Amino acid sequence: MADTMMNMELRFADYLLPNQLMEEDLIKINDQFLTVDSILETKEGYVLTLLDDFDDEVEYFVSDNEKIEWYVFIETDDD
Repeated sequence: MADTMMNMELRFADYLLPNQLMEEDLIKINDQFLTVDSILETKEGYVLTLLDDFDDEVEYFVSDNEKIEWYVFIETDDD
């Protein structure tokens, strides 16, 4: 019986507006991958609280119509 090793590959999925984001989404800003921790809507746009690879919080302001790169992990077979 052969065992199949499953790998996870990070892939670009789409461009999202801030109001389409959800907590725990993985996004890319300034060539850095960040996890959305919280989203706060303001009169001027949105304040995203993001977590980096070390779980350090980063606040980032985006306007209502700014598009953000959204990434997902996809399972791949490792033959």
